[in-house]
Amino acid sequence: MSDVAYSFGESVPFDSLGEFERDMLFYQKRKKGKIRFANPPQLCGPVADTHAHLDMLSDPALALARSAYYGVSFICTIMDVQEDHRTTFEKLPLWFDRASEIYQHFDLGDFKEVAPTVRVGIGCHPHNAKHYDDALEERLLEVLKNPLVAAIGEVGLDYHYDHSPRPQQREAFRRQIRLSHETGLPLILHLREAHDEGFAILTEEGFPEAGVLLHCFNLDADVLRPWLDAGCYVAYGGPLTFKNTPEVREGALTVPTDRLLTETDSPFMTPEPLRGIECGPEYTIFTAAKLLEIFDRTTPEEQRILLEQVFSNALSLLDREATPWQRA
Repeated sequence: MSDVAYSFGESVPFDSLGEFERDMLFYQKRKKGKIRFANPPQLCGPVADTHAHLDMLSDPALALARSAYYGVSFICTIMDVQEDHRTTFEKLPLWFDRASEIYQHFDLGDFKEVAPTVRVGIGCHPHNAKHYDDALEERLLEVLKNPLVAAIGEVGLDYHYDHSPRPQQREAFRRQIRLSHETGLPLILHLREAHDEGFAILTEEGFPEAGVLLHCFNLDADVLRPWLDAGCYVAYGGPLTFKNTPEVREGALTVPTDRLLTETDSPFMTPEPLRGIECGPEYTIFTAAKLLEIFDRTTPEEQRILLEQVFSNALSLLDREATPWQRA
């Protein structure tokens, strides 16, 4: 393990880095073969990433090792049943074994004592709604029985890209809301340029008692208000830290702290000050630090209380015991 201390903004040649620096520190690649370091925030409480895509990362095992090192103690990784409903379940034990080897290699202690808990959310993304039929739903129902599964998602409407026709998006969304009622599993929502219609559909179908999570919320307080009135959880990731999103930070202040969550959407949405590189669940610490700043939690005790509340929110929603439907 390296004892070299780097400062944010300091640039050094990439080929001068030791193995530990290359793998375990936060940095941006710059021009002429140099990198610039970023000091990670020192947090006094646990952190959860409620929305990652481990199977999309270039090195999921390294991400798990880094998450353990930086105190990200819970991860919900998201899968799409149409694209791949096996890889994560098959490879997760291998990723953990490799993460343990990385930890041991750098002499960081006992990985098992700090390894993050990983649960799974799976559903049919609105991009793939055109593929949603009875056969796909049966496959989804079969996967939902796995005790690692904690939620149905990400599901919803995406009217920005419209990769699936909107009527098919709405139908797939409705059917998966009904699955949430049937299985007792919470919903993780993906809504883009469709929050009003998504809210209307959920109102018609009924908000699942198990809970509804607004993933990657990056809009203002006015859009957020009806969702809060409906009792939804709200997860913030990289956009909370972006320099040109003051409305997102203002909206976050309106969320009751018992429904506030952190996430990454890794490998996407890397938070400041590291935008432009692959994101991993360990980057949640930068978003958590921004939350503390927004909520003006300045003392260690104030920070600990908020971090523990946000972490508890994640566990109470996404780390429950198997539902009666799953056990049956």
